[in-house]
Amino acid sequence: MQDIQASLPSSFPSTATVAATRERRPSSLLRRVLWVALAVFLAVSAISALALQAVRTLQESSDTLLQVAIPLQRDILRIEALQQQAEFYLRLGALLPGQGYRKISNDLLQKEQEQLAGLLPQLDQHPQIAAVVRNMQAQLQSFSTSAAKPLQQEQLDTGLQQLRTLLQQLFQKEAARAALARQHATWLILALVFFSAMLAIVVTWRVKVSLSRPLATIRAALEDIASGKSAQVAEVGPPELRAIANSITLMQERLEEEEKLRHLFLSQISHELKTPLASARSGAELLLSERFGALDTRQREILEIITRQMQELFIAIQEMLDLHALRARSLDYQIETLAPETLLHELERRFRSLLEQKKQRLQIACRSQRAVRADPQRLAQILSNLLTNAYKYAPAESLVELTVDAEGNEIHFAVRDYGKGIPESMLEKVFEEFFQVPEKGALSKGTGLGLPIARELVEAQGGRIRLRNVCPGLVAEFWLPAADGNA
Repeated sequence: MQDIQASLPSSFPSTATVAATRERRPSSLLRRVLWVALAVFLAVSAISALALQAVRTLQESSDTLLQVAIPLQRDILRIEALQQQAEFYLRLGALLPGQGYRKISNDLLQKEQEQLAGLLPQLDQHPQIAAVVRNMQAQLQSFSTSAAKPLQQEQLDTGLQQLRTLLQQLFQKEAARAALARQHATWLILALVFFSAMLAIVVTWRVKVSLSRPLATIRAALEDIASGKSAQVAEVGPPELRAIANSITLMQERLEEEEKLRHLFLSQISHELKTPLASARSGAELLLSERFGALDTRQREILEIITRQMQELFIAIQEMLDLHALRARSLDYQIETLAPETLLHELERRFRSLLEQKKQRLQIACRSQRAVRADPQRLAQILSNLLTNAYKYAPAESLVELTVDAEGNEIHFAVRDYGKGIPESMLEKVFEEFFQVPEKGALSKGTGLGLPIARELVEAQGGRIRLRNVCPGLVAEFWLPAADGNA
């Protein structure tokens, strides 16, 4: 038990390590968005509350002006008019007693008192104005109840003057308050618009930075994987994208393992097929040599057919293996500097007997002494595939040309036959795997892998390849880097 406990720290991370890992782990994109949305909501709510408070202040000032100041101004004008009329009839009553002018003056003063009483309910929020109104009301009440007491005209005029002054101050105060509230509301609304615009720009930029780069990396990796290349996906960005990158890496590792198993399986199968084929071909060639007795014409034809078919089957198996190795990127290239002329003479010896079967002739022209940078084995395989195609599709008793030229920083190889050529619409399709140009009444002349393999081998060595029709015939040409790299 103690041994197990002692081994636990080395097998499992400690609590501090787990906590540190959690601290280093970036937060989820959804969590970031929620936090940003919460911050935006709080900021917008605060600015909106301040803007609403400014609007409310503006409304209160407007209500004060409309419901208090303006009606009070109108009532003060009426009170002044009543006061002037009362003074006029009071003077007439003093000059012409007994004519009823004093009564008219008292009625006008009573109306004035009623007007002042009607102002008091509107002045709850303005105690100074209310105090002046009560004072004037008390003076008028005292005059109306005591016939012997004279009207204090100066005090009433002073009260009216105080009302006008206080009313002017109320107008100025509420006007200044409304202007300040309007200014605050305007600035807050502008700040809200600016904040929203800046927030949209920042959030968009942040989301683009957080997502575009990892997504671009993932997309490039997927394109490489789709094209058969190995890709390394960097685990960057939010955890969601890191999880996707990790899944892609695991998928690629699994595909690589399956590709290795498939390659191993095909290698074993090809070995099992090649061994009996080689034995059967050796036996057929031995019989053709007539070491065990003479053969008649029919027997020789049958043995030659068997030998050719086994040779084609052997080549087809080898092409399948090469294609699989190219897909798995498991072919090794030994790039070196070599002179094409030596390789061309070897190819001439190898294809001489094959071309003689159709009474064809191979003409080789090496027009440059410059060396090429290539893998000798792969270069020979490329030329062999092109020469084999020329042999198959060129008519009997025709010429097959192989030329080598220097073009700039490249060495140009060209194989020409004098056959029917290929339709222009199929010049690129012939580089697709297993594609063959259809011919009426003719059987398949191969597996359709020669040109795809040649293209893969050329491009893997930094070159390029193409087909073009000439009159008459077809030219298969490719370019590889020159050894010296000079024009």
